[in-house]
Amino acid sequence: MLKKIFQNEDWAFFKMRKRVPRRLRWPVYFLMAISFTAGIIATDQPWYVSYKGNYWFPAFSNILYPTRSETIADEQSGNQETIQFDIAVWKEMQTDFLIAAPIPWSPNKPDKLNRDYCGPATEQFVKDSNGKIRPARFFEKHQLGTDQLGNDLLAGIIHGISASVKIGFFAAVIAALIGIILGAFAGYFGNDRLKISRSTLLFGIPGLVFGIFWAFQVRSFAITDAMADGFFQFSAAFFWSCILVFITLFCFIGCSRFLRRIKWFEKTLIFPIDNFIQRFTEIFIAIPKLLLIFIFAALFRERSMYLVIMLIGLTHWTGIARLTRAEMFRTRDLPFIEAGRATGYPWYRIIFKHALPITMGVLFIEMAFLIAGSILAESSLSYLGIGMPVDAVTLGGLLRKGHAQPDAWWMIVFPGACIFLLLVWLISLAEWARKNQRI
Repeated sequence: MLKKIFQNEDWAFFKMRKRVPRRLRWPVYFLMAISFTAGIIATDQPWYVSYKGNYWFPAFSNILYPTRSETIADEQSGNQETIQFDIAVWKEMQTDFLIAAPIPWSPNKPDKLNRDYCGPATEQFVKDSNGKIRPARFFEKHQLGTDQLGNDLLAGIIHGISASVKIGFFAAVIAALIGIILGAFAGYFGNDRLKISRSTLLFGIPGLVFGIFWAFQVRSFAITDAMADGFFQFSAAFFWSCILVFITLFCFIGCSRFLRRIKWFEKTLIFPIDNFIQRFTEIFIAIPKLLLIFIFAALFRERSMYLVIMLIGLTHWTGIARLTRAEMFRTRDLPFIEAGRATGYPWYRIIFKHALPITMGVLFIEMAFLIAGSILAESSLSYLGIGMPVDAVTLGGLLRKGHAQPDAWWMIVFPGACIFLLLVWLISLAEWARKNQRI
């Protein structure tokens, strides 16, 4: 099915004249692997452990059952021992056999023996299964150092990259959906093609304002509570709020039908939707994004990753909206668009099935820049301590810890280098796609 779609001429923007080079292709695989396996790559829970005749896979069990516990009994003494995987110190237990993770440290579990900003080249110590403190071997060390509490920096960077990629991608998707829809309407209808009756206009604008107020302001506590319950609950609550906006709008427009019996209300007007959307976009551009994020963040009580995704998505749609509008202005007068309009196709079919696929090539390239901007925005918010929970591990949060102790250069250099490399790669990928796109 997907093969047939991508072979369609309307979707020819997916075909490039050249294959993506390895220097740009391999980082994609690396980031995908990090995003999905950060909890397995960097964790203090071993991949495999054999203990008193029992064997487990704690790192993999943590994915589905983080608080798993097992009770074992000593055959000789009959004493029972309960082991909870997420709080057990496996390194200090007398295990029969153990396979540790590649980075045997978790980002939020401090190492008391190597706290107070232990550098990469500083001598480090560990406590073995006999309770003896000895110098750490190479694979037991904190390769990039620790922070003040003893949290491993390399594990923090791995989890921070995972969080940045997820936030950047989903925030860019939200911003792109808002920008593409608004830009498509503004570019296709312009100021002279959208005709509505006076009654629809009289009831539609108040209905839209009331729907947004009811769905997002009145229900802000319900959305916040759903945000604390989990991603799916938050998605359902946010989606229901969007539906409420449309339900309210359609109810107001439906009520306007009673006024169409009066000739003055029945008369159609040309609604300048392009000017309306452009002024709305310019208001967002004129107000600093950081101030908008402060305003949106004040509406919610709980901090979470989903809040940051929503904040970035709701404040970074203006660029792609203006680009979509410009591209739609270019394609709306093409012969096949005019033919569809003359045939009597509805406007939504012309926009979403015929006009938008022509413009999506440029928009998908812009998505790479949008993801880069979202990652930079997330790092800035984390550095300022906005949106993300206090215990969340992000690249910006690691930079904030490094700012508190300038002598700990590794707390600034390594997270900053990761942010820099992420942005450079995304911008390079977008530039390559722009040069090699088949238009």
